Amino acid sequence: MFLILKHLSFPNSGEQQVIMKKILFYFLLVSMSVVSSCTTSKKIVNNSGPVILNNSLEASSMLQLVEATDIPYTWFSGDGAGTIDWDGQRYNARMRVRIARDSVIWVQIQKFGIELGRMYITPDSAFFINRLERTYSIYSTTEFFKKYNLPADFNMFSKVFTGGAYIPPTISKSVVESDRSLYLESENGVNARHWLDDSLSLSRSIVTDPFNHEWASGFSDYRPINTGEKFPFRRTNTLVIDGTTNLFDLDYNSVEINVPQEFPFSIPSHYEKI
Repeated sequence: MFLILKHLSFPNSGEQQVIMKKILFYFLLVSMSVVSSCTTSKKIVNNSGPVILNNSLEASSMLQLVEATDIPYTWFSGDGAGTIDWDGQRYNARMRVRIARDSVIWVQIQKFGIELGRMYITPDSAFFINRLERTYSIYSTTEFFKKYNLPADFNMFSKVFTGGAYIPPTISKSVVESDRSLYLESENGVNARHWLDDSLSLSRSIVTDPFNHEWASGFSDYRPINTGEKFPFRRTNTLVIDGTTNLFDLDYNSVEINVPQEFPFSIPSHYEKI
């Protein structure tokens, strides 16, 4: 991950350099750190009817409610602000996100009205442009996750932006806890716990993995989007890695689904590959 910092470093400009480094580093860290990398696993739950886990109809019914928090979409776009609390300081960056389900994730990051970077990720390839240093990087998606020891997959990375509960693959245990949360345990060591509010909207999630990572998310400010469905315009995230805690909040100003998107991405010929 320190290589990412190097690749996304800024010109020597004092405090602004430090602030922007932290914003880009933490953005990438939150986006990909606490998720599962089991692309070959098969999920043993589905949406076609009641699912009985551990002979518990109650857990099965709640699982269906949790799954329903994931709004189906073909196209997704969002524009908003990321707020990062770091060492007692608060920093902000604008983010524009566009997604074609199962195909493309496009993200633009801006600060002070200037584009800092742009990424274009498919299930096969990952491309990154650093506008300030005029550099770019290309990886296979699998190579990228392995290179930086990031337990992530394409589906989970997209869910960071589109919301909805994360359901681990190959569920081995499902329990409704005393606080009415749904606990899901998987065979690959990735576990999740989800809470629903009185309106059956996802309000909170905690995902843990075998690498001592914990990602706690909060979902609020549900508002209707262009399809009439309610979407959480505010996401709060607390990421704990090896005992170190960092925060990341995402506030969308606008969200639109199922409207075809374009994904402008080209690498200038004078940019250096790193």
